[in-house]
Amino acid sequence: MPIRPRLQGLLIILGGTLFAANSSAMSDYSPEKLVSAKSLGTADANDGGSSPDTDVPVTESKAEVRKLGNNQCNGDTNNAFLKTLLITAFPRSNPVSSSAGGLSDVEHQLPQLLGQQLIDKHTAVVPVQLNEGLPNAAISSDQLLAQQIQQLARNQHTQLVLTGEVIDMSMAHPEATYNPGLYTRFINGTFDSIGMKNGFDKRDRLFSFQVNLRDGFTGQTLFSKRYDTYGVWGIAKNVGFGTPLFWKSDYGQQIKELVKFASREVGQVIQCQPYIAQIDSRAGQTQILLQGGANNGLRTGDTLALYQMIVQGSETTYDQHQVRLVNRNAAIELREVFPSHSVGVISGTTFLTGQFLAVAP
Repeated sequence: MPIRPRLQGLLIILGGTLFAANSSAMSDYSPEKLVSAKSLGTADANDGGSSPDTDVPVTESKAEVRKLGNNQCNGDTNNAFLKTLLITAFPRSNPVSSSAGGLSDVEHQLPQLLGQQLIDKHTAVVPVQLNEGLPNAAISSDQLLAQQIQQLARNQHTQLVLTGEVIDMSMAHPEATYNPGLYTRFINGTFDSIGMKNGFDKRDRLFSFQVNLRDGFTGQTLFSKRYDTYGVWGIAKNVGFGTPLFWKSDYGQQIKELVKFASREVGQVIQCQPYIAQIDSRAGQTQILLQGGANNGLRTGDTLALYQMIVQGSETTYDQHQVRLVNRNAAIELREVFPSHSVGVISGTTFLTGQFLAVAP
């Protein structure tokens, strides 16, 4: 067939495709459809697949009187102080899936993005970034994992620990990305050049990650959820995760919206936790050193409740334990407040022997 008729045929097909795609996009456009199709977290089995708008069940760390699912958001008292948060790296469960585009740095960039969102949107958070994941991510016992979380939080002087994992970054249809036909390349190239979405584009790439928020003192799980989305990935060269060119892609835009959604949910759970800080004390003395100060919003004259950490060893398993918090019905009054620590006095004649915490009333 002569070249001119072939080109005319391709232009006619392209025109029809553009019209069909545009008509389909206009007829199907609905904010509800866009939200349900992309950038929504997939609830895990623990929350029964509830809607993102429903209240998130949380496990509170004040174990003496607070049961699973008890919500701390009835008042604003507990939310007045900034809580310290440690965010670990998010290792990739399937490293090969991040090869296209050279996106291996997602392990560090994704938690950094989450941390920045929490800083910008939730004033109850002061993130501390750790460039490594859990020392032993293969631990299957929840009790051993809780002990590992406690050790991390104790070393970094943080109240909360956020860990995670990048689950999948693979292509939905690899052949459409790596081995497209001549017609497919022509159509995709045309849509890419004019900056218009093609409703028939099969270059979708998946993105899934898991977040786990735990109390640093007890190791208890406060929130755990998997998030999933997808977007068109048509970049043939290595650009790296989190670069300007990456965020310009449809895939990057979908991930950015998903991270915003995840940070809102994580931030809501953090906001519902009472402020808790570690206490350094000497036996027989009522004066204490509090691991929290003006950076957390504390002021001279503030009063916090005194809780004792009770460590109970397992009766069946060696070298495993659980932690409970017990209210000692005593108040801590802050006498001197510095940026990162404070000096306080225990009311009454209470003398400290053991490990203690200060908890916002």
